[in-house]
Amino acid sequence: MPGRTCRLETDAMTMTRRLALLIAAVLLPALLGSLWLHTLAARDALVLEQETRNQDAATALALALSQQRGDMAALQTVAAAQFDLGHYRRLVLRDGQGGVLFQREQPTRQPDVPAWFTASWPITAPAGRAAVSAGWREVGTLEVVSQSGWVHAALWAAAVRSAAFMGGLALLALLLAAGLLRAWQRPLRATVGQARAIEAGRFELAPEPSQPELRELTRSMNAMVRRLKEVFGAQADQVALLQRQAQTDAVTGLLYRRHFISRLTDRLADPAAPGSALLLVRVLRLDSVNERLGFEATDRLLAASAEVLLAYADRVAGAAAGRLNGADFALLLPAAGVGDETAQALALALNTSPLARAGSARYAVGGVDGLRGQSAGAALAAADAALAEAEVANTPVVEQAQRRAQDASGARAWRSQIASALEEGRTRLAEFPVVDAQGRLIHLECPLRVQFGGTNSRFDGAEDNDGAAEGQADYRPARDWLALAQRSRLMPRVDLAALDLALAAIAADGVPRGVHVSQASLAEPGFVDIVAQRLGQAPSAARALSIEWVESSQPTDATVLRAAAASWRALGVRLGVEHAGASPQALTQWQAIPIDYVKIDARHLQGVASDDAVRGYAASLVALVHGLGLTALAEGIGDVDDLAALWLLGFDGATGQAVALAPGARPDAPGASGEPRPAGDAAP
Repeated sequence: MPGRTCRLETDAMTMTRRLALLIAAVLLPALLGSLWLHTLAARDALVLEQETRNQDAATALALALSQQRGDMAALQTVAAAQFDLGHYRRLVLRDGQGGVLFQREQPTRQPDVPAWFTASWPITAPAGRAAVSAGWREVGTLEVVSQSGWVHAALWAAAVRSAAFMGGLALLALLLAAGLLRAWQRPLRATVGQARAIEAGRFELAPEPSQPELRELTRSMNAMVRRLKEVFGAQADQVALLQRQAQTDAVTGLLYRRHFISRLTDRLADPAAPGSALLLVRVLRLDSVNERLGFEATDRLLAASAEVLLAYADRVAGAAAGRLNGADFALLLPAAGVGDETAQALALALNTSPLARAGSARYAVGGVDGLRGQSAGAALAAADAALAEAEVANTPVVEQAQRRAQDASGARAWRSQIASALEEGRTRLAEFPVVDAQGRLIHLECPLRVQFGGTNSRFDGAEDNDGAAEGQADYRPARDWLALAQRSRLMPRVDLAALDLALAAIAADGVPRGVHVSQASLAEPGFVDIVAQRLGQAPSAARALSIEWVESSQPTDATVLRAAAASWRALGVRLGVEHAGASPQALTQWQAIPIDYVKIDARHLQGVASDDAVRGYAASLVALVHGLGLTALAEGIGDVDDLAALWLLGFDGATGQAVALAPGARPDAPGASGEPRPAGDAAP
């Protein structure tokens, strides 16, 4: 594909040069021929005029000499007087036998004309002749040749004027031809750009030109682009189907337990997410229901029960429903304060359904509301306790989770601490290797750490994940302060701090690094230009830098992201999307930005070594990513068996606790930990 595009561009340029040469080959001889013919005609006219002058001068002078009655002395005196006036180059009086009676001659006056011109255009006007008589007796014949310098001067002036006029015409013709060529090239270049986009995996439609020949070519290219879009769209739909098969229960269509818990963990670990509610639904005495109805009817009952939960998961963004075991279902709601109302509605819908009544099935609903910052295990334990109470009370029970309240003054204090840390440079980068199948370093993931110290820090007296001792100023990961930074509109400063540290580190040791950019920063006016300016100030380091953002945080204004991608990639930066895989169809949209690599979230790859469905989904996903011309990376891989399976499936790189650098794969970098990044470590 690259060779074909290059040949197309080369052919386009060759056609342009050929047309330019053809125009020059036609125009230049025509202009030179016109100039030569015009000069030749002018010379012939001037020669004729010179001949007329010679004849008129001979006639006039012969008349004056005839009045001297044949006195040779008088003839010579009058002829000499006329010759001295300077109008003649040669005077000759011959007798009847051709002998010279007298002769006067002087050099030709040289005009202010280039010598090559006079040599190229000689003037050969014949001499004027007239008879000199004395009464009825003929004295002789007078030959007169006038000065011809004026002829060359006039001819040169005419040639210069003609050349200037024709040169102007040639320039005008060239400008018109260039304009026509440019207009003709525009649709051809659009077609070449379309071919380049296809080479890069982007499917762009080109406007149809007015030229019939190019219109047919563009229509064919557009048809191919539409076909490719359909092919990749169908492939993305197939991958999405495999994803559902790998992550959802075949009977109910709900998420498997591990995938639901992964969603719950991500939701509770997200510092920017609001509070959540977790509801558990249990089919009471499922064994006896199964005995009464049989397996098929029980499966229909479970599927109908799941449809009630799926109504929330499908319609509410961020909600998720899963099957924890045979009789227990779970519903995650992405909002606090709605748990009790939803539990009541679920209990009513389930217990009054026709299938439940026909099978004498009963349901218990319990849960916990106001979840935020807890672990998934703690949230499930609290919801299970509420479910146990609901079974005893025979009514839905929803408990309120304990949360620490923060007042406005506390929020202002935290904003001040984060801002001070950024201003004073109390930041550093953690480093987690991203390696290929041979253990070679692709780049270092570099999430930002911010130092909080002193008695005002809420982290005072705690031990951070980097091993800071108790009571010391420590550098905290993003999950501890990111929500505060987002609410305080500090994300642009946070991302620029990480960018500056990464560029400085690359300049120091030459090791490629990657940093995260948030949606809030991308939406900030002027942020894209500031990043481009800083990248331009460190061009060598920029070529070893990767910038990525989270798939779920795609900004509504894609124009901003396209502008950022175009500006940053022109400076050598690689772009990527992390935490991807939730929506295979979205990959084609992200690739159109364009990007260079995709990091698949670990929750979509867990169990790939042992689960055929997960392995089939992962294989289709990496095939889709490679088909789009992108690099496929796996993030947060903690199991060495899963990692080995991913290498076999064709993943280009991975990060996580299971990865290991090959000996000598990474040069020593000051302050680089080289530790594998754990799954779920928050960005940036």
